[in-house]
Amino acid sequence: MTLRSRLVLLFGLVALSVSAVVGASSYRATSSEVAASTDEFLEERAADVADGNRESPVGRGGRRDNGGPDLPFDPDAIVQTTTRQGEVNGTSGGELPITDAAQRMIDLKPNGNRRASGVFEDITIEGESYRMYTQALPGGGAIQVARSTAEDDDLLQSLLSRFGVIALVATAAASLIGWGLARRTTRPLRRLADVAATVADTGDFSVDVPVERSDEIGTLAASMRTMLEALETSREQQQRLVQDASHELRTPLTSLRVNVEMLDRIERSTAEISAEDRAAVLDAIASEVAELGSLFDELIDLATDSDDREAPLELVRLDEIVTRAVARWEQRTDRPIAVTVEAVTVNGNEAMLERAVTNLIGNAHKFSPPDEPIEVVVRDGFVAVRDGGPGIPAADRERVFDRFHRAETTRSMPGSGLGLAIVAKIVDHHGGEVWAAESDRSGADVGFTLPVVSG
Repeated sequence: MTLRSRLVLLFGLVALSVSAVVGASSYRATSSEVAASTDEFLEERAADVADGNRESPVGRGGRRDNGGPDLPFDPDAIVQTTTRQGEVNGTSGGELPITDAAQRMIDLKPNGNRRASGVFEDITIEGESYRMYTQALPGGGAIQVARSTAEDDDLLQSLLSRFGVIALVATAAASLIGWGLARRTTRPLRRLADVAATVADTGDFSVDVPVERSDEIGTLAASMRTMLEALETSREQQQRLVQDASHELRTPLTSLRVNVEMLDRIERSTAEISAEDRAAVLDAIASEVAELGSLFDELIDLATDSDDREAPLELVRLDEIVTRAVARWEQRTDRPIAVTVEAVTVNGNEAMLERAVTNLIGNAHKFSPPDEPIEVVVRDGFVAVRDGGPGIPAADRERVFDRFHRAETTRSMPGSGLGLAIVAKIVDHHGGEVWAAESDRSGADVGFTLPVVSG
């Protein structure tokens, strides 16, 4: 069932329920009022006859003449009196039945309070419904007054029919209103569904999503537009990553294939090759394999977001993280690093920040001559790694943190161009900024700044 059908059904059911409740309450109130009015009439008529305000039917016989009663009795009720023995001694119309309740009134002993007693009953005379009231008389016997309820029944039946018609009309009107509102409400939803279907069929995330409302549907449309923009950006990044990765992988793979083919030709030939030449070929293969391994590791870091952007941040000592990263690098490479640190507290993730510092040191180690020292400075929330290498040309400094970007002066050197991209992603997650400048030794000065937590 569609949303529009559900809304139409809901509006119709609500209108029908309200109409039924109102109709039932009105019918019950009207029925009670009509019944009370009839009972009041019968009670007053019995009192008028008993008090002599109206002529008593005593002595008028038990049945009405064919020509109608010749007494001044109103035709709106049948009045009947009985003796103490329960015999009818007068009636203004058809004879009324002596029921058990009426017999109890007749059997009451005479006293001054017998007028207060009376009983109401519903009876049927010749297939017609009557309301009858029986009251004990002070002198003995009883007086019975009955009135046909046919008119009352017709009135209630007519009222019930009208309520039914009103309920149907209200239900139809509410359903029509619900259909109109549902159509107006679901129109933007249908357009969003069409956009989703178009994206699913074509894979085009650049489809425009109309945002014309400020309510929940407008919020949904805006969220959908933001989602499609994010998907388009993600796909562009993935495509760029694949293209850049394929470009970067092609060079070491080609070199590796050439070296392997050369080694294969040497093994198949009868010519002798010196141990130095064989070792040089094997060293070249090993170097290319290591380069591929490093490239794959960094690609996995970027492709799988291994820095975990949802990683919780906590108060950490940035100077201690840098000192620990420098110590591990020195132990790994036996290369001394000059460290200048000041106590700095930031909101961060220790593992991620240590990886960023390690990548900066590795970048400096790669491009700095062995006899040139590496300097690491930590002060006021920034970390700077300075080397004495060829430096970064001014034209490349803004792009050095892009994936696979490598300056013209360093393209012949080993490296994937991903290390600084990983640093930029980690720093961005921590709300910081990266930079690349020239060191005082004409080398590279690369680092980042993080917000400092005071106290």
